[in-house]
Parts: sequence; structure tokens; C-alpha cells
Amino acid sequence: MAFNFEHKQLPEKPGVYMMVDSLGNIIYVGKAKNLKNRVSQYFQNQKDRTPKVVEMIRHIHTLKYIVTDTELDAFIEECRLIKEIQPRYNKQMKNDKKYSYIKITAERYPKVMIDIEKTDDGALYFGPFTSLQRVETVLQYLKDFYPIRKCSTPGLVRRADGCLYLQLGTCSGACTGRVSLDEYKVSIDEIRKLLNGNDKIAVKEISKRIDTAIEDLNFEKAAKYSAYLLGLRHVIGKQRLVQSSSKNRNVLAVEFIDTELAKLFLFKGNKILYQKVLNRVTVDISELRKDLNQIIRDKFVTENSGIARLSQHDIDEAQIIYSYLKKNRSRITSFWIPATRLNRETSGLDATVLKIINRITSGIS
Repeated sequence: MAFNFEHKQLPEKPGVYMMVDSLGNIIYVGKAKNLKNRVSQYFQNQKDRTPKVVEMIRHIHTLKYIVTDTELDAFIEECRLIKEIQPRYNKQMKNDKKYSYIKITAERYPKVMIDIEKTDDGALYFGPFTSLQRVETVLQYLKDFYPIRKCSTPGLVRRADGCLYLQLGTCSGACTGRVSLDEYKVSIDEIRKLLNGNDKIAVKEISKRIDTAIEDLNFEKAAKYSAYLLGLRHVIGKQRLVQSSSKNRNVLAVEFIDTELAKLFLFKGNKILYQKVLNRVTVDISELRKDLNQIIRDKFVTENSGIARLSQHDIDEAQIIYSYLKKNRSRITSFWIPATRLNRETSGLDATVLKIINRITSGIS
């Protein structure tokens, strides 16, 4: 099929592009730092494309695009369009990199396992996590160091001699019926605290084991423990981000457009409350200080007054935004503004505003 668009004429600016098939359906939405460069890559002869990308390119008939002020704008717009349109190939390609969860089941003697979808089944979920490999490594660590059930059967099948894991000493033998529920729950509670980031001793213990293995010249074991440590850091870090997202935080972000312009964003959870482009060179600092104090109070206080409890979908969206801000902190500066600083009687907000202004005007002579 001929591509009915001259992609070389696209602007060299950030934005969102939409691939459209011959029936007028948007089949893929993507974001770009530079629209011309990004879209052109689809039509260059690349050998390492996945089959799904090759199939998608064959169905492209024309293209639509939206120019944005910044990459963060493009990211937010991409998320909105994918949620609204649910393009065919976005869904297919997302499945290849699907988020994963660590799940503690709701059984009498719970199991710890990996799931790719969070459901309302009474289980305790941790995540979503972006690296399945790290999650699989952490699950193996938990199975190695905690005597929890590893049976694949859906329920407890009592065995007089227990399973192989009991004989290897890596399971308490819940399947024998000789382990009390209180005894078993000690291990589950320890795992829950660890995954929530509340058990620093377990993490330090892994570091000690790495050092010991290296001293003993057991480099294979040291490599295994190092993988466990990297997996734990990934999972604990992401879980803390999930917990932060669920608190519906007030976040202000600043992204530079060029040497003269910067853009200001106010986020509440997964919502953008305010955005404005500022000229860093001509801005009146005293006026900006006054305006920012007022805008931050007005937007966040008003939103707080009628805020509802975040749904799981809202939390997941907020986590995606916070992850993006954290990943791109070299070019996007973000500030968390606690609700206590929104009180007009406190001077904490003004101190934060001064930091924001210093960041906006930094490097301007």
C-alpha cells in the first residue's frame, strides 16, 4: 500500500503522530521529540524490526500529527489519545511489554506468584512493575529465602512426606498439614514488609552474602545474589512509586523548550490542572513569584476540596506520569508540594516558589 504522506515535510518539533489505515482508522499513536526524525525511521530499511511493526507499516495509508510545546506535552497527549482511541497496534505492542505484578494469594496458606493482570480476587498485589525479568528474579529470591508454598496445585493437597521443596529445606511443608497458620503467616508478613520497602535488614543481608561469596571466590553465587539485589531494588523502588501515586500528590514540573522559553505544569495525581509557557528572559521575577503563589494555592486547594478517592486506573496513570518525570529528570525539574504548604499562614510555599523561579531563570544573565 502506498503511503499517502510526505513525511520529510514534518516539522522538527515535539509532538504526537497518528498512523491511519485506508479506512480512516487510527491504528497507532506515538510521541516524538522530533516528529520528522521519528516518523522517518518507520520508512527506512531497518532489519531489526519486529513482525508486528512490519505488519503495521504495511497498513499505513496516511498520517496525522499534533505539534506540542514540549516532550512532556507529547507524552501526556499520547497517553490521552491511546486511552481514548485504543488503537489496534498500540494494544498489540503493549502486550509484548506488559506490566507484571507480584501477587500474594487470598488462600488460607497464601502463595506468592507473578500475575500480568490485577483482578478483584481478594489477593494482595504489588506493582505494576516494568521489568518482568527483575520480578521473576525477586520471586526466585523469595522462594530461596522464605519457606513459603511453592506447590502448583490450586489448593493444599496433604502429603505425609511433603513435597520436594520440603525435602530440600526451602519450604515449611504446609502441604503436610503440620504447619500452623500463625507460623506460616510470619513468612508472608515478612515478604509483605520487604516488598513495601519496610525491611532494610533483608536487603543488607543480600549485600553481605555477595561480599562473602566473593571472598570465598564463589563468583557464580555472587552473581546470583547480585541479580537478587538488583531485582529487589527495582521492585521496592517501583512499589514506593505506586504508594506515592496513590496519595494524589501535588506536583509542579518545569520543562525547558529552548534557551528562552520554559513550560510550567501543575499535576494533581493523573490530572493536569494548569500549564503555561514562560519567557525566561523577559519574565518579571517579583510578578512571577506573586502569580505562582496564587496559582498553586488556587489550583491545588480547589482540587483538594472536591477530590474523590483515586481509582486503580487513576493510580496507574499517575504512576506512569511520575515514572516519566523521574526518568527524564535531567531535562524536567519537578517539585512535590505538600498540602500543608498550601496554608496561607505558612511560608513554606513561598520558599518552594523561589526554588522554582531559580530553576526557571537559571543560566539567564
